[in-house]
Amino acid sequence: MAANEHKNLQDVNRHNPMGYELANNETVLSKGAGSSSVARDGQLQWAPRATMGVTNYKMQGYTFGTNNFQYGEDIADNKSPFIMDVDYGQSTLSAGSLAPNQFFRIGQSFITPENANISSIDGWVTSSGSNTIEVLICKISPDPSTANIVPTLLATCTVVGAANNNSLVRIRQRIIAEPLIREGDVIFPMIREVTEREGSNLYMNLSIQTMTFTPQVG
Repeated sequence: MAANEHKNLQDVNRHNPMGYELANNETVLSKGAGSSSVARDGQLQWAPRATMGVTNYKMQGYTFGTNNFQYGEDIADNKSPFIMDVDYGQSTLSAGSLAPNQFFRIGQSFITPENANISSIDGWVTSSGSNTIEVLICKISPDPSTANIVPTLLATCTVVGAANNNSLVRIRQRIIAEPLIREGDVIFPMIREVTEREGSNLYMNLSIQTMTFTPQVG
């Protein structure tokens, strides 16, 4: 076997990767998104190092199931951030809205520090009943207005309760309706029990994974 194969060359005799001389400082070589996460058609690109990485956000809570969506209690409540007993008043997200003093003070919410995409939602739900449960991950992009804002749906996670709070039901969501989140967005969950006869004890524990992307949007 030839001694001058690339793996046998000393470091001083190896060339830099393509585009190295023209790349800005503080960048890393990566492969672009391409047509999908499982495809191989992405192109090599030099991306800012600060935009690489994964962030995970924890969302954990409990409620007494109703047919309307429920969201997390105000931070002034001593059961916040875990209890989700504020009635949205609607069984569909688009039919309602939240005032700034409502969405800003949800105990389970987080403010995104960067422009990113939600890549996955993983976790578990338990229920004392056997009805269908919907968990929504929502976002609101605040502005200086005092007007109500209709939340944007990021993803819907649907499971069926196992009629036992010792029986964990898996959530593994990879279909994200609206993956884009921007710096400063308020992200929070809502939950409901899809039934005419409601009243199960519901518990959820989720991890929302985001991936920072390049280029950043303005």
